[in-house]
Amino acid sequence: MILFPAIDLKDGACVRLEQGDMARATVFNHDPAAQAHAFESSGFRHLHIVDLDGAFAGKPMNVAAVDRILDTVGLCVQLGGGIRDMATIEGWLDKGVNRVIIGTAAVRDPALVKEAAKAFPKRIAVGLDARDGKVAVQGWAETSELAALEIARRFEDAGVSAIIYTDIARDGLLKGLNLDATIGLADAISIPVIASGGLASIEDVKRLMEPRAKKLEGATMPARRCACCGRRGRRSYAPGFFSTRRVTPEYRSLRHSTRVSMRSRRRIVSNPAAMPSASAA
Repeated sequence: MILFPAIDLKDGACVRLEQGDMARATVFNHDPAAQAHAFESSGFRHLHIVDLDGAFAGKPMNVAAVDRILDTVGLCVQLGGGIRDMATIEGWLDKGVNRVIIGTAAVRDPALVKEAAKAFPKRIAVGLDARDGKVAVQGWAETSELAALEIARRFEDAGVSAIIYTDIARDGLLKGLNLDATIGLADAISIPVIASGGLASIEDVKRLMEPRAKKLEGATMPARRCACCGRRGRRSYAPGFFSTRRVTPEYRSLRHSTRVSMRSRRRIVSNPAAMPSASAA
């Protein structure tokens, strides 16, 4: 089970939206790189980033903020928001993102997902954000007539590495995950599923460890504190729930090295052979 602390980016800051409404955004940190570093210092090994402005615009909008995160931490990063073509996919992967998340294009252009999954094995995920059982697109501004399961089944044999399933009604409200719907989706497909939207407490994490949730790969969790000012909502993260799956010994040995770039360290998570030699460092 992997916990993916989440950073949602709006105008270069870390925010939490309530039910996907851009007008109901709470800023938690004006320095996304500092927030990512706080997650890494707490023991996390993975990071979930969403470019909210990009999701609405249909193209990357918070590039500078993501670049700073990639240069600051050695976490295994998955990124979504505004990824609608192969050039954008290749661009983010070349920058050091470990896995890209395709949302709107998975509904409107499923051929893109299949092409990308074939070109970049294990590095393409699909984001399905549901409102009343129907998948929303374009930054949740529009709701399709398609159910999450219907779309997920399109990619059963495409090589997609994961489905990130979000219940929009719970997202940002800290009322708990919709595990019934998420587990139902996971049980109906062979693609690993990540729960998203609503994780609020250690009790939710315990529910993720129950036998019925065994098919889930993990869950995203929102920022609960501001690393720069410590405003109300500050919360420490419980030791023992941080996954080290896919983290190699080489990665651990390089965490505090100043001679290897953060982006190189992150590549070691999924590809030990990518570790640079001493002469190249």
